[in-house]
Amino acid sequence: MTPGSYVRTNLASGDETPGEVSYATWWSDCDEMINPDSSVPLTGATNNAARCLDHNALLGDDAVSQGVRAFLQSQAQAQVQVQVPAPGL
Repeated sequence: MTPGSYVRTNLASGDETPGEVSYATWWSDCDEMINPDSSVPLTGATNNAARCLDHNALLGDDAVSQGVRAFLQSQAQAQVQVQVPAPGL
C-alpha cells in the first residue's frame, strides 16, 4: 500500500467491523511485519493474542489454526440457532 493512497487514507475510516459479520483477529508481539502490534485489534472483533510467532508462522501454528476453527464453528452454530424456529411456532 502506497502512503497517501486511497486505501491507506480510507482504510481506518468509519466502523472497523461493519455489517452483520463477525470478525476475529490473531496477532503476536513477535510479528516483525505488523507494527505497532496495537494496530491489529479491532473494535467489535474477537481479538486473540498468539504466542511469540513471526508473521508467516501465524499461518501454520496449530494453536492459531485451532482458534480460527473454533471461532468459525461458534459462528456457524450461532447462525443455526438464529435460523431454527422455536418449537410450536
